[in-house]
Amino acid sequence: MIDAGDVHLADLDEERRRQVLVVSNRQFHQLSGRVLVAPQLLGDRDEVPFPWRVDVDGALFAVDLMRSMPTERLRDRTGRASAEAMRAVRRAIVNIT
Repeated sequence: MIDAGDVHLADLDEERRRQVLVVSNRQFHQLSGRVLVAPQLLGDRDEVPFPWRVDVDGALFAVDLMRSMPTERLRDRTGRASAEAMRAVRRAIVNIT
């Protein structure tokens, strides 16, 4: 069962797979058949990280690039974010709204 805080490999489009951090909760997934995710950023990191970027076990996820996608596009679960990382996600959402 997919839940907030899970890290999955996902099909972002026909040619790319990337890790995503699940932001939405289980009830949302069951009712809508969709999932809100923050994609992993690849490449060099900024010297001063933006407050809407969240580190999960060395991978940086962009809450400001959050998107909705069908749950079927999630592939293998690759990890789980800590409670502190998910608190940082909630703070990031507040910062950008």
